[in-house]
Amino acid sequence: MSQEVQRFVFLNPPGILELILISILFVIFIYTAVKSTRRLPSLNKKITLVSLHLASFILLIIIFMNPALRVENYGEEKPTLGIVVDHSWSMNLGSDEGGISRIQTVRNFFKKYQTFFSEVEKHFFVNYYVFDETLRLVSYDFIDNSEPKGKHTNIGKVLGEIEEKHNLGEIDSVILFSDGADNSAVIENSNELPKELGFRIDAVASSLDDRVRDIWIDSIKSSQVAFVRYPFSVDVIVKSLGFKGLSVPITLKEGEKLISIAEVSFDPNSGTGAATFEFQPTTLGRKIYTASIPVVSGDVVGENNQKSFVVDVIINKIRVLHVAGTPSWDVKFLRRAMKRNPNVDLVSFFILRESTDLVFASQSELSLIPFPVDEIFGEELVTFDIVIFQNFDFRPYGIHGYHLGRLRNYVAEEGGAFLIIGGDKSFNSEDYQRTPISEILPVELDFSSGIFENPFNAKVFNAELTNAGAHHPIMHIIPNEKKNEDNWNNMPALDGFNEVSGLKPGSVTLLSTPEGEPILVLNQVKSGKVASFLSDSSWQWSFVRGGEGGVSPYYDKFWSRILLWLINDPELKNVRVQTDNPSYNLGDNPKIEISISNPENTELEVRTSLKLPSGKEVELRPNKASSDEFNVEILTEEYGIYSVNAAAQDLSEIQMDSNKDESLFLVEPPENEIRGPTTRAGLLRTIAEKTGGRFITVKDNPEALGIDFSPKRTITGYNTVQIWDKPWFFILLLAIFSSEWILRRRWGLR
Repeated sequence: MSQEVQRFVFLNPPGILELILISILFVIFIYTAVKSTRRLPSLNKKITLVSLHLASFILLIIIFMNPALRVENYGEEKPTLGIVVDHSWSMNLGSDEGGISRIQTVRNFFKKYQTFFSEVEKHFFVNYYVFDETLRLVSYDFIDNSEPKGKHTNIGKVLGEIEEKHNLGEIDSVILFSDGADNSAVIENSNELPKELGFRIDAVASSLDDRVRDIWIDSIKSSQVAFVRYPFSVDVIVKSLGFKGLSVPITLKEGEKLISIAEVSFDPNSGTGAATFEFQPTTLGRKIYTASIPVVSGDVVGENNQKSFVVDVIINKIRVLHVAGTPSWDVKFLRRAMKRNPNVDLVSFFILRESTDLVFASQSELSLIPFPVDEIFGEELVTFDIVIFQNFDFRPYGIHGYHLGRLRNYVAEEGGAFLIIGGDKSFNSEDYQRTPISEILPVELDFSSGIFENPFNAKVFNAELTNAGAHHPIMHIIPNEKKNEDNWNNMPALDGFNEVSGLKPGSVTLLSTPEGEPILVLNQVKSGKVASFLSDSSWQWSFVRGGEGGVSPYYDKFWSRILLWLINDPELKNVRVQTDNPSYNLGDNPKIEISISNPENTELEVRTSLKLPSGKEVELRPNKASSDEFNVEILTEEYGIYSVNAAAQDLSEIQMDSNKDESLFLVEPPENEIRGPTTRAGLLRTIAEKTGGRFITVKDNPEALGIDFSPKRTITGYNTVQIWDKPWFFILLLAIFSSEWILRRRWGLR
């Protein structure tokens, strides 16, 4: 259907400069006309001449602008309607206490009012769009089947993109579905919206309530780096909407391990609360902690009730508790070596005499510092990274099963480290087999008496590297493999060793006697580490090589590397696993890099696995970037904590802990999308009002939008007829000029 409409138009409309010039000429024209008629006594005559003068000026200007009569032909067609759906992550959140997601309420809205939208499609060309930071053209099926993943919401920018499409004729009007939760920091309030967009936007809120009641963890303030076994502080800020005055517990965990619980009360005015946690990380490496609050009745959004954060725990100084049973050359040399190490904070206790020793002086004259058993094995124990018993008989000093049980738990449950060094007061010699310590030692002690006539064998021997020892980083005190083996082969002989019944499962022997008796044995005990050196004469390695007053770098380095291994220092890892970031969003592709220290340059088999938050393990196949570098890229499809484990093994060797590594990373929803308040119905209402549209929620009938189903009128053609070149136009112009000239002559003016 077409229509014809006539319009009066100017073919040469003046610009700004032309209008300024015309205004100046108009003033001059009026001034000259009034001045030329000032001698006339009659006011009516003055007005008549000035009017004719003005009419001639206006007529000339009209001729300059080229007046014309345009006959326009209009056709009718369907307008284009843009249905724009918020696809940011917050649309996954609940719309009300029923728990239905906001995107699902939009889908249900389309299905419930299918008849209405079918009618819309009869009268409109309908295009479907989704948005987060930008606008994207999609299909209805995409909206119906794809879950929102947008990391940010920028409604202001999206409105600008819609306006551009309107100016290009791609969109005539819009129905906007959103929760209104703009987090771009561009639109802080609705007054910052454009006052006039030039087209209609109808807004539909995806939440059933204008104000969703919510409690959320707003922020966590902590350092990204912590020192092992040093106090570490975490501040958790909690906010609420609709729960002022309520108190809730906050739980802090590392994985499944409970760290602490605190209670927070919301301020009655601001709805804000805070809690501070202070604890001591017990092991090195990347840690992921999670703060969480329970979902109380009326709390619509449960996804923001917990928040995880990543902390890299590093070593400041290795804090060592050294308890020596009796003064000896071995104790003296080891203590000096640790004191020379700038990375060691050493606390030493020397037992100079036992209670059974025969002395000829009073107790006050003999006592130095009483051995603080309860303090050491109580609260102070967890402040140490490593505990060393060196040829120490625990029995005469008030140390009982309770204290040694605390030491066992410190290693197995709290990630501590324990080193026991031999001698005639250690291992089987002093009844250790009947204590909780025997449960964590890497060697088997004998429970029955009489097996060994003397558990300490006084035989002189040269310690030999085992097959595992030749490849273990503790024993690599010289980087060159061949020189390192030669050095160990030429080490001075040791004088005596402790005999044991065997090795615990998983234990690795690095040094042994020529007959295979273990000398240096390692093992992992749950979250902690243990080592046994079954001799009290390693001091000879320093004395012979460096002299009594000198320093043997090999001796110092050997014991330093044992300490580093006990605290899980990365320097003592043959395999390192790293990710390019500590945390990611769902759908990101973390890049995993595996580096291998392979001094022998042998062909190693690298096995890599990924443990998903659900507990499922997936084998990864890294690409070989170089002889000692591997990498692999994965897709994150679950929220939670991921664990990457890599192990490198020469197929001829047994697997050692130094040949494997683990790294954690976190996948969480976008922080800005779940941190409340997550709805802004007022913003959507304002957008509708400023554009001449209407606002409803998904619980309302879309008929309330009052959509105009009238067709769109577009110009299909036009015909222009100029006016100024018509004879009557010139006759009119001539009549005006002639009338003014005649009247001026008659009234005595020039």
